[in-house]
Amino acid sequence: MILWSGGEERFTSFQGVQDLENPAPVNRETIFRIYSMTKPVASVALMMLWERGEFDLEDPLSRFIPAFADMTVYRVGGDPEPAAGAITIRQLLSHTSGLILPAFSEHPLRDIYIDNGVNGSRSEGTLGDVIGRLAELPLLFHPGTGWEYSMATDVVGHLVEVIDGRTFDTFLQEEMFNPLGMVDTGFHLPTEKIPRFATNYTRDGEAPIRPIDRPGDSRFLAVPDYKSGNGGLLSTMDDYLRFCLMLRNKGDLDGAHILKPETVELMIRNHLDGDMGNMGAVDFGGLDWTGIGFGLGFSVVVDAAQVGHGNHGIFGWSGAASTYFWIDPVADLIAIFFTQFMPSRTYTIRSDLRPLVYQAMVLD
Repeated sequence: MILWSGGEERFTSFQGVQDLENPAPVNRETIFRIYSMTKPVASVALMMLWERGEFDLEDPLSRFIPAFADMTVYRVGGDPEPAAGAITIRQLLSHTSGLILPAFSEHPLRDIYIDNGVNGSRSEGTLGDVIGRLAELPLLFHPGTGWEYSMATDVVGHLVEVIDGRTFDTFLQEEMFNPLGMVDTGFHLPTEKIPRFATNYTRDGEAPIRPIDRPGDSRFLAVPDYKSGNGGLLSTMDDYLRFCLMLRNKGDLDGAHILKPETVELMIRNHLDGDMGNMGAVDFGGLDWTGIGFGLGFSVVVDAAQVGHGNHGIFGWSGAASTYFWIDPVADLIAIFFTQFMPSRTYTIRSDLRPLVYQAMVLD
């Protein structure tokens, strides 16, 4: 874990081992699967193109990907009905498009997605292939009328390709990772970095934890065709700290200009009609979303009193293997916590960690 505040690292702790059977200690060099913490990175990439005047947030998605022109909405026991409005790019970034993510859904749409080869970061084919199949499937709700964690950020990654012309991974490398010095962030693991890669674990009921992805035979050793903006990146805590510091600095870091301050402010503002609970995220991820809205790629605290700790305007997100980060502009705090355990709701890490950090700050 890294806590950064007031211009310096205030607390740094690396505990445990990268692999229980080959116990190299976790350290600054350890590489983790960050899964959904890819989403803020992809969202920043698309907003870099927004700054350059390439699109408007209210533009329909179909302006760039025509297959999304005539979407339908799923109806239980009946034929899909025409969507009452087009998906906008703002709705993609705020997860109000009506798309879903199979791994986090128990709706009948989940099986429809999977049967059509559309399954988040585990989809097969290129971004263009999978997004093309996704466009043929019904939505969960009419665009803008609900909040649902979804594959929208995969669409965001493909939009970067369509608008810019470079592949998504090339854009990220040339426009973000290289300028920010994020030297260990990418969609696959080079062979020479295998000794630094942590094993990913899970647990079945009360059984002992077991590995589900080991460094030596990980799917991340191959360059994927499907470079998921939804959850495909690997990174280190140091690399992700540099991304967070850029956001804390309103778009700049060590001479690298990524976004304008006004764009960062727009992204970390709530874009929902109320909070996530009002929009349907009642028990998403086993957490309480009362008092938390969603911006363009990040959750955003809109009512600190309801949340119960921290300040108004805290923004951040987490990953499926129990990774987590947040940035508190009021306290000038960045917190990054990485581990490798799925699913993220198995332990109460995210709900426990933030109160503990703020309690420690009061006592400091």
